[in-house]
Amino acid sequence: MLAALLPVNAGAAMPPASPVRELVVGVYEAPPWAMKAKDGGWRGLTVDLWKELAADLSLPYRFVEAPPNAILDAVSQGRMDLSAGPFAATIEREQLLDFTHAYIVSGVGVAVRRRADEDRWLAVVEALSTPTALRLYVAVAVLMFLAGAALWLLERRRNAMFSGSTAQGLGSGFWWAGVTTVGVGYGDKVPITFWGRLMALLWMFISLILVTSLTAFVAARLALAELGEIRGVASLRNAVSAGVEGSAATDFLRRQKMPHRLYGSVPEALAALSAGDVEAVVYGAEVLRYDTDRDPGRRIEVLPGTLEAMSYAFPLPDGSPLRGPVNAALRRVMAEAHWRDLKDKYLGGEVARGLTPEGGLTP
Repeated sequence: MLAALLPVNAGAAMPPASPVRELVVGVYEAPPWAMKAKDGGWRGLTVDLWKELAADLSLPYRFVEAPPNAILDAVSQGRMDLSAGPFAATIEREQLLDFTHAYIVSGVGVAVRRRADEDRWLAVVEALSTPTALRLYVAVAVLMFLAGAALWLLERRRNAMFSGSTAQGLGSGFWWAGVTTVGVGYGDKVPITFWGRLMALLWMFISLILVTSLTAFVAARLALAELGEIRGVASLRNAVSAGVEGSAATDFLRRQKMPHRLYGSVPEALAALSAGDVEAVVYGAEVLRYDTDRDPGRRIEVLPGTLEAMSYAFPLPDGSPLRGPVNAALRRVMAEAHWRDLKDKYLGGEVARGLTPEGGLTP
């Protein structure tokens, strides 16, 4: 007890703390999340966020540039401590890595070739003259002829408006069925017998269904002609898409069993799209918008909406001691108004980019 009360030499009792090890942080070019300046420095939404986290935790670090796949391998094997490049926390990656809390939620986007005005008109003509469309038109015409022929048979003996030769009577019946179908009803030919009027009433109900179905079909085909054939998961299964090696969007293409080709970077994939080698590029929506907005030729456009939500987080080695401190720093930094200013700076505003202030997807 006396020995415990005696003054102790602090330097002898407690060895000096070892300096904090410099962290190795992987990064790769992915605007607007991570961008390399001419002087070799890095900036972007994810990079700037990491800089704030490192400053909050007083962590020394150095950036190491590498391809996304190489970064994930290095992090999983402990050769890198984490990455400041944008990585989505997917199920496949969670099996090999650990992730911090998500700092933003975006989605998988689709880029397609922008059509010129003359191409749009040609697309409209093609859309309304497909084999399915032609079969539909013929079916409507046949039903109109049958309805007109039935009415002529019921009216020809007592109704002078359907008299004449067989050809004239069938023509009058076809004319009556046509104007009744489109709801015009000129009144130049009307049934006068009980059975004829009953037939006319039945045809009115049938024609209402036909016109509604035909209108819906034409509207859908015109929408496809305006926006392109690539609209959502179903249309991507009938097209060849471009994916980027190691991206979460490529994992999405594999899970959905969609035909695709892999490229080393987003610019390479977009170049293949411009050349007509693929029909769409599937990648993170924000990166696609960033690149297409800076295309001087405006040859490519990103379709509205996203195919699948993606939560972006910092990847860490499994069981990394950094996870707890980084998560705590994330909560502090994201609670500040500066975080919203940072998102506005790089993403152009949450509402414009489909992100809520909390980072979720808007309806």
